[in-house]
Amino acid sequence: MRLRRKVCLLGAPGVGKTSLARRLAEDAYDEDFESNVAMGIFKGTLALGDVSLEMMLWDPGGGEVWGQYDRSFISGASGLAFVVDATKPRTLDHLLEAQVKWRGFIGSRPSILLVNKADLTSEFALNKAQLDEAARLDWYVAHASAKTSYNVTEAFERLGKMMLEARKVSA
Repeated sequence: MRLRRKVCLLGAPGVGKTSLARRLAEDAYDEDFESNVAMGIFKGTLALGDVSLEMMLWDPGGGEVWGQYDRSFISGASGLAFVVDATKPRTLDHLLEAQVKWRGFIGSRPSILLVNKADLTSEFALNKAQLDEAARLDWYVAHASAKTSYNVTEAFERLGKMMLEARKVSA
């Protein structure tokens, strides 16, 4: 069976949303990449058992962070990938604040928290309390690196499985 689902990437500018999307969709990484488009849509396909899941990754370009939480952006999304920079604790604080403010229309969609830049272990700055708070929100927390490809596919596979489970429950 072949399914196509919308996944929204959410997070502050510079956390690596586009790099993660490109890594999944194209298995590519560009050290000097700077997003200059308002919206990018990447297609990544995962084989999950007997299902071929085509994830349409909606990636808001830089610019106003709160615009990502617009109803029209999130509308129709089957899953959400919240992205933070492991070296910048404020990027997780921002998402935790936004989740509380916008929970009404973010809803209970399957969600993962991608802690990007996990390859920068000496610069890791998120603390256990922040990560514990995110885990309490029913976000699957995955450390990943768009640069090295560490855990990127596995994290999106986990989101895909969560989306398929949610689909079964709602059917």
